[in-house]
Amino acid sequence: MICIAGMPRSGTSLVTQLLHRCGLDLGPPDQLMPPSINNTDGFWENLRFVRLNESLLAASGGTWFAPPRTLRPRPAMTTEAKSILAQFEGREPWGWKDPRNAVTLPFWKSLLPSMKVLFCVRHPAETAASLLASTLIPHSLSFYWSVTRPGSEIRLRERRVWRAMRASLSGRARRALIHEVSLDLWRVYNTKILAETSAADRLVTHYEAMLINPRAELERILAFAGMNVSGDALDEALRVVTPRLRHQRADTAALDPELAGLYEQLSREARSTSSNISA
Repeated sequence: MICIAGMPRSGTSLVTQLLHRCGLDLGPPDQLMPPSINNTDGFWENLRFVRLNESLLAASGGTWFAPPRTLRPRPAMTTEAKSILAQFEGREPWGWKDPRNAVTLPFWKSLLPSMKVLFCVRHPAETAASLLASTLIPHSLSFYWSVTRPGSEIRLRERRVWRAMRASLSGRARRALIHEVSLDLWRVYNTKILAETSAADRLVTHYEAMLINPRAELERILAFAGMNVSGDALDEALRVVTPRLRHQRADTAALDPELAGLYEQLSREARSTSSNISA
């Protein structure tokens, strides 16, 4: 089985769609999240996994945009997880995608210690710009409080309550806060995946590599997943990859040293078996 994780807007949907078209079982069609304005090609997320991840984050005092420091699963959640996993018995190859997996990996690893993790990475500034352009971030006051509250994993230049109030009222302040939150959320998500995986059980795939040389990158991913696919099936799957998928570019965007170092580390690991990525 393969778990697909990464910061939202990092190419997780594209990679999962390609794997599904190559034969990866994601569960019954009626369990898959439908497309939306934020992703007209589909999210390719099994709603049973998504709802359980959301419940786990909520029970732990967080959300996908304000991750909790510690997971606190309830017994009923473990029971539900086992029920979800049971439906895939004898259906290899199978997997699931949810950006929240980056935060909930310890829970899933306790149930699937031998699972592989496909780690999707995109430039932090591109990811932040894509999130800002989407409607995924809520505009409610509760969002601004959740990311500025004491104890939040999100590190901001200012944590005062008045900033949350101002952002909820001012469009300009709201955009600035969402951009700052998105950049630090990128740090949190990717740091958590690194901490919970080893080089032996993860594969880092870069969004840029998938767009520059999709066939080579998909072949690399399929080899990691242990999936044998014919050349014709590969060609058919790759029909969905087009230049229009990339709406944001950040080739010259400046990053703070910590973020730049983490991005370079992940890009270097992705480059170790792929030559299609520029840091």
